[in-house]
Amino acid sequence: MQDAASLERLGIPCSVLVTKPFNTQARAMTNLLAMPGYEYAVIGHPMGSLTEEEVMARAQEAFPQTLSQLIR
Repeated sequence: MQDAASLERLGIPCSVLVTKPFNTQARAMTNLLAMPGYEYAVIGHPMGSLTEEEVMARAQEAFPQTLSQLIR
């Protein structure tokens, strides 16, 4: 989140992916970084143990959220 905040401040659009169990922490981080309301993509958890097909499903879950963030 810190890298995205730094890049966004330079005018470089970013998208951050957060799995659902970490949504609360990510929201707190946006507030700490003085970016309340910063949008990020929230996807299913876990990621580390997924098959290739499951990773593709997560990518499809993230894509509309990510696209929306990058073209805002």
